[in-house]
Amino acid sequence: MRRDRRALEELSRRLWEERQVVNHLLFKLTVTRLLLAADERRFVAQSLEEVELAVEALRQGEYRRDEALRALAALWVYDPEALTLGELARRSPPPFDHTFAEHAVAFRTLAAEVEQVARENRVLAQSDLHIVAGQLDQLSGPQVPVASTYDASGQLDAAAGVGARLREVL
Repeated sequence: MRRDRRALEELSRRLWEERQVVNHLLFKLTVTRLLLAADERRFVAQSLEEVELAVEALRQGEYRRDEALRALAALWVYDPEALTLGELARRSPPPFDHTFAEHAVAFRTLAAEVEQVARENRVLAQSDLHIVAGQLDQLSGPQVPVASTYDASGQLDAAAGVGARLREVL
């Protein structure tokens, strides 16, 4: 029973750590969303690097949690793939039953929030890309396939859209 309790404590600790990492990821995604919404492009790359670091920390946390889960499953002689948070809540003695049920609710909530913010970030980033594309079109003309900028002899076709406005400015 002591080994079970230690394994339950270790798994619970790993889940708490993982929740903190997911919460940190949510924070980094929210910062990125705010930067995109504020049109602070100069900080977006740095923010995205921090999101990647948070995602990597999450991967490492998932690995440690999986190790703890497999150790508990081995003690219980149970398939670790079938040992979900819901199953842990049903099979665990108090107070772990409540703890694992709480983890399940918290992870569902965090996952929904992460998905929502990531979706908003994609929309803002796509909008931002359209703005950048529009600005490039104003500078150099609408995007035309590269092959159409050269004539049959391989010379630059001055009438082509790509680069025409830039050439006018120069």
